[in-house]
Amino acid sequence: MILAVLIISLVIGFVVAAGVVGSQAQRLGRQRREPVWRLAEAAAYVSDLLPYDIAAGLNAEELEVLLRAHLNQLQFGLQPSAHDEGSPPPDPEFDARSDAGATSVLEDRAFTTDLYRTLRRQGLEVTLEQVTSVSAAHLEYLQRIGALAAVRRDGG
Repeated sequence: MILAVLIISLVIGFVVAAGVVGSQAQRLGRQRREPVWRLAEAAAYVSDLLPYDIAAGLNAEELEVLLRAHLNQLQFGLQPSAHDEGSPPPDPEFDARSDAGATSVLEDRAFTTDLYRTLRRQGLEVTLEQVTSVSAAHLEYLQRIGALAAVRRDGG
């Protein structure tokens, strides 16, 4: 009798566990896969997209610092700082290109210039051209892994 109760309990436990595991697996299977940013993968992807002269001017450590700074700027939504002395003034043409009042990161020169100034303040010896190229390639990487939505480049 005890053996029969034990077997029935095990069968009921197995059926309940299988039902719970199956329903959770089905729920997780329907969820959107979350993008995962990996520094090594991002650096390899970006370095493949960079023009030779830009890539030759950056070592691996500088590229990684630049990628981290760019991701932090995107993630924490840092706004371009006010015009600093000795830096190029903001371009009003880029401020005019907005979609529903929000300037696109892809087209905002002030965003890239602010990243450049931040990196220079941190002591990283990079040029604005390097920062611009790495930022554009990094945005392509982020789009590829699904961290950014597709961006229309036709102006509308």
